[in-house]
Parts: sequence; structure tokens; C-alpha cells
Amino acid sequence: MRRDERDSDWLAERQSETLRAIGDVEKRTLLANILASAAIIGLSQTLPNATAFYLPALLRFVIIFLSAIVYTRIRRELGVNAPTMTTIYFGVFVSLLGGLSWGLLLLPVMLEPVLHAASFMIFGAILVCVSLISSNTSSAPHMWVPFILSFLASALAGLAMDAGPLALQFGLGLTIVVAVLTLFSFGTAKQSIRAADMLVENRRLGEELADALSHAEFLAKRDPLTGLYNRRAVFEYRNHENARNDRAHVMLIDIDRFKQVNDRFGHDLGDRLLVAIATVIRDTLRELPGETHYAARLGGEEFAIFLDLSEEAEASAFAECVRMKIERVAFEFSMPEGLATASIGLSHLYRGEPIAHGLQRADTALYEAKNAGRNTVRSRDRELAA
Repeated sequence: MRRDERDSDWLAERQSETLRAIGDVEKRTLLANILASAAIIGLSQTLPNATAFYLPALLRFVIIFLSAIVYTRIRRELGVNAPTMTTIYFGVFVSLLGGLSWGLLLLPVMLEPVLHAASFMIFGAILVCVSLISSNTSSAPHMWVPFILSFLASALAGLAMDAGPLALQFGLGLTIVVAVLTLFSFGTAKQSIRAADMLVENRRLGEELADALSHAEFLAKRDPLTGLYNRRAVFEYRNHENARNDRAHVMLIDIDRFKQVNDRFGHDLGDRLLVAIATVIRDTLRELPGETHYAARLGGEEFAIFLDLSEEAEASAFAECVRMKIERVAFEFSMPEGLATASIGLSHLYRGEPIAHGLQRADTALYEAKNAGRNTVRSRDRELAA
């Protein structure tokens, strides 16, 4: 996706991914952070100005503790899709103190330089630690900017107040180092953001694929206009085999003179009429006890209903109820008399019997309903039982 096509949701997802990545790195490097800080403090105790490191060392360990809290909360909030803004604001404050702690820890080395191996090791270790933290947080400017600025500002402010013989050289050198570090961090940030964009894009592609597969599965057995089952579902998926009763019933419904509806009023109204009829059928089925009944649109204006009802009287009463409700739909659509009513054929279906047999009997009953003047129900049960 091009940059100009990324919406606010995309940018929010990208930020969540970058924060999650930063939090994961902070979690994995927590022990290393503690050990590095402890090593720097330990080395500082071999220097003549060892006491100057006490306060920065204390602040450093406080910041490690606070950072762990911040990123733990961020990971937890991202995991449950909870708002993270409050934690981020606290993280900005912690980042500010974090940069300050490293700057204060560096000051004793620059203010009282000595030719001692520990002094060089501390100076290098601090710059390495600052570089690693800067690189990790660079993809989150609200965390990175306060950190790097407070680090540089605290170190330069300390040098300015002391104004020692090497203050200018240290200040200039540190500024150049931070400038180079900033350029490197920009490159790291671009890479991290690109990786986050890829994660978001892959997730969205996965969601789109899942939706497409779900839609394809839906269309494989559902009628796209009405949402009822389609002909394929009736004959291939054989949902009727889940019936509770050994004897059930099937209905065929044909909307009377539907071609005239399309010819006179247009296909758009015809489609809306079919959707309204399908809704009536679906709602009426829901009034029946049990979940094994279902309806399908076989094509055009023809519908089929499977009723997991063993008694013919119950099935006939249901068929008559549907007929009356469809007649009411025709009235609500202001259809002329005789248009968009329903002729219904009803037949039994025994367990293990192909549904096509039951539908064939129902189709014969449907033609009888048509020949009887339409808008009526006919059943083949009694005739077959005789």
C-alpha cells in the first residue's frame, strides 16, 4: 500500500507494532541493562572521584525499574487492545529521566578526566548503552527525542557549569557523537517502521483473505440475494440428515406470476420483494422449536423449506401460516390481486430417503395448488398414504 493510501487506522496499528517491538526488546535486554549499569558503577569505584557516581547510579537503577513498568504495561495494554496514551505519556517522562541519568553518569568522567583504564571503559560503555537505547526507541519519536535531548542537554549543561580546560573539547566531541548517532537512529527507525508496515499489511492481507474465504464459503451454500441456503446446499450438504424425527416434511413455494412483477415493476422491486419474502420465511422458521429446520432459495422465485416436524397437521399449519404472511407482503408492496402471492406444495420425507424424492412429491402438490387457482397449499401426504 502506498504511503498516501494509509489511513489513520493503519498508522495506529503501525504505532502499536513499533511499541510492541520496543517493549519486547526492553523485556529481553532488561538483565543486560541491569548488568551493564552495575558494571559501570563498579568500575567507577576504582576512580578517584567515585562518590560523584552515587547519585547518577541511584537514578539509573530507578529508571531501569520505571522503564520495565512502562513497557510491561504497554505490552499488556496492546495485548488487550486497551488505550495506551496514558502509559505513553508516562513513558515520555521516563525517557526524559533516562537520558538525564546517562548524561549525569557521564559527567564525572568528563569533568575530572584521569588516565585510568576504568575511565575509558566507563566512557565507552555509556556511549554504547546510549546508542543501543537510541537505536531501539528511534521508531517511537515521542520516546526517542526526549531521551537523546535530555542526555545531550544534561551533559552539555554540566560541562558548561564547570568550564574546565577540556569542557569545550568534550562538549564538541559529544555533540558530534550524538549527531552521528541521530543519523544512525533515523536509518534504524525507517527500517523498524518498514517492518511494522509489513506486519500491518500482512495482517490486513490475512484478514482480507479470511474474509474472502468466508465469503466464498458463504456463497458456496448460500443465496447471495436472500441469505437463505441455495440449491447446492440442499442437495450436496444434505442438512436434512441432521433431523431429529424419522419422518419430516418438505415444502416448495412458488411466487405467483412473479415474471409479471418484474415486467411491470422492474427487477429492483422484484429483488426487494424476494428479500422480504425470504425474511418472512426465515422469521417464521425461527418460531418453531428446534434448530434443524431450514429454508433455501432454489432459484428465481422458488423456495424450499425443510420442516423437522413429523405430524402432517403441524406441517400444514406452518405452510398455511407462511402463505398468509407472503400474501401480506404482497399487500404491503401494493401488488395487484393475484400477483406475488404463494402457491405451496407439501410432502413428507422419511429418514434416509433422498430429499429429491420429497421435493418431487412436493412439486406435484405445488402444481395442484397452481391448478387450484394459486395462493393456496396442497399436500401429497394423504394421497401417498392411501
